[in-house]
Amino acid sequence: MFSIIIPTFNNIEYLKICVNSIKKNSKSDHEIIIHINEGIDGTLDYVTQNKFIYTHTTKNVGLCTAVNLASAKASTKYIIFSHDDMYYCPDWDEVLYNEIELLNTNAFFFSGTMIEK
Repeated sequence: MFSIIIPTFNNIEYLKICVNSIKKNSKSDHEIIIHINEGIDGTLDYVTQNKFIYTHTTKNVGLCTAVNLASAKASTKYIIFSHDDMYYCPDWDEVLYNEIELLNTNAFFFSGTMIEK
């Protein structure tokens, strides 16, 4: 349903939590596309072993370039930009898709807010 773009920069432990939350709390299967900046912390091995779609640069090319490289691999109608330290709550995708369905246009941008203690 969604292509989820996740740039990461040597942040493997948070990336694992983010990806696991997507898998655990989604109603649908989503295309997860990760851009690895450097990846000297084992991120490249983790991504390849788990067969994620990814792009990789040996240096930190920055957020914008990372997102652009990864989004070029998206194959779904909708793209979600995520940080590697985000956690997806239960049924997040169903709620988001229901809101999209209420729109009367294909030209839109949603922005979420952080929920914290």
